Amino acid sequence: MSTESKNVRVLYLGPSDRPGVYTKDLDQQSKAVREMGAEFVVYDGNSEGELIEALKDADVAMSQGHGISPTLFKHMGNNGRCKGLISFGHGYDGMDLNTAVKHGVILANTASFGTEEVSNQTMMHFLVCSRKFVLHDKLVKNGTWTREYLAPMGHIAGQTFGIIGLGDIGRAVARKALAFGMKVIAYDPFVSSWDSKEYNVEMVGTPQEIAERSDYVSPHTYLTPETHHMVNAEFFDLMKTTAYLINCSRGPVVDEQALINALKEKKIAGAGLDVFEYEPVDPNNPLLKMDNVSVTSHYASYSEVAWNRANTQLGEEAMRVALGYWPMSLINPDVRSTIEPRQWAVSWEVMLAEQGK
Repeated sequence: MSTESKNVRVLYLGPSDRPGVYTKDLDQQSKAVREMGAEFVVYDGNSEGELIEALKDADVAMSQGHGISPTLFKHMGNNGRCKGLISFGHGYDGMDLNTAVKHGVILANTASFGTEEVSNQTMMHFLVCSRKFVLHDKLVKNGTWTREYLAPMGHIAGQTFGIIGLGDIGRAVARKALAFGMKVIAYDPFVSSWDSKEYNVEMVGTPQEIAERSDYVSPHTYLTPETHHMVNAEFFDLMKTTAYLINCSRGPVVDEQALINALKEKKIAGAGLDVFEYEPVDPNNPLLKMDNVSVTSHYASYSEVAWNRANTQLGEEAMRVALGYWPMSLINPDVRSTIEPRQWAVSWEVMLAEQGK
């Protein structure tokens, strides 16, 4: 059921009044499209009506920071020429998956591009917390040379690192925590204990067990209704008073007010955060004033190498959908029940060979 690539049109939707790190040209985003001999079209309209018209003449759309209204899906999938939408990045909490499934619209993202970067950022916050870096950096810079505030400080080796979500990033974090001599436990209802043996990770049955046993807790899950505020007041009540929370996933996975309360009441030892429940973070947020909390501005996935790869993946996934394949990173798998069968996703090198390129 593959389409002739020379007749394929890919619609690129660029950033819409949203700051971020984007390339100045579109060489990476269009690379896969050009390799297949398809047409790469840059959308330049300003209204939903113009976008609907543009979608009528495209086989697939790719979005890089362009807001997408779920009302567009009724003009796509089973109702139009455009069969799918590929979004830049890891998260998909801004997408209406149910509406897309209803209309047979394939949704994908560029997950995996920043796996090493996000896992490295996680380990950075973990080390900063474990060595009380925020406090001691502040003391030394303010002219105070003291060893008064060292204890309690964990040994790291032999301690327990608890991960919620053992996907690409969770597994990378596990690998790096193991390199520090730690015991790694994880909660992920979609990963079997048998598979986890390959990663030398002990699977547990509930998030609560992660809270109770871990010296460091690190969620690596998408934001969904099920994961929203998964780490909440009850979770913090179960954690050790010497334990730390590290969050480089999505801000609302953690109940931020509950975290603030837990820190104020010394229910946990501290936190390392790359994400917040509301972004950009309020300058008056108490978390920014705490000496036992390290913070960064939601840039965990960034490096030039990762960003270039994400841009390239955007085009590769678009061509998979346009040519009748499933995407590698399908984010609404229930759509398989509402559209015709497709070829299984294959690597880009195999796709080029199968298409005679």
